[in-house]
Amino acid sequence: MKDYLQSALFGRISREEATRMLACSRAQFRDYPAGSRIFGENDHPKYLYLLLEGKVQIFKHLPSGKRNLLFQVKELEVFGEIFASTSEEYYWYEASAAKPSRVLMLPYHFIYGVCSNACDHHKMVIRNLLDIQAKNNLQMTKKLHIITNTTLKQKLALWLMEVSGGKQKAVMDMNREELADYLGVTRPSLSRTMMEMQKKGIIRIEGKTVWIDHMEELEKIMEDE
Repeated sequence: MKDYLQSALFGRISREEATRMLACSRAQFRDYPAGSRIFGENDHPKYLYLLLEGKVQIFKHLPSGKRNLLFQVKELEVFGEIFASTSEEYYWYEASAAKPSRVLMLPYHFIYGVCSNACDHHKMVIRNLLDIQAKNNLQMTKKLHIITNTTLKQKLALWLMEVSGGKQKAVMDMNREELADYLGVTRPSLSRTMMEMQKKGIIRIEGKTVWIDHMEELEKIMEDE
């Protein structure tokens, strides 16, 4: 299990300060088996979550019964960071454990309220959280850019470019079904498109690694489709 102090949420905070903070806030450590729900779309926010071990998926259920995978949470990342300002607030999305997961749960009333002591480390957590939210906003903006393109081939090309950082190697952190949910397409359509791009020599798939063998063709897909 990862040490929570290694997370961006506790950046520039000593272990002694963090220990006092967890005791003061009555934070909890909790384990979730694979496939279990951590919170639902209509649940009222009570905690800010920090993933210490495992993998968590954030998704939204659609009226059709399908689900849209918004993003995946990796170890030492924060999720559920909605500002709870009124009793009417709710999560809107669902979080579930994609594999056995352990989380640190910090009560909202502590995170988003300033105690009478106004501790410097408490202020630092709030500042760190704002930085995390800015990063998450950018992540969602990038996803919006990908999924609003017209064709599946273009969506896939943009996703590969994003994951690879413009280089020749893209390592997938999700399986085909999860990637299809993320892109808002069906798994068979995704597999056909990937095989088509591989036959044309644009990409080469080796397990979870996708090699971009023809970068110019991949860029042309993004420009012309």
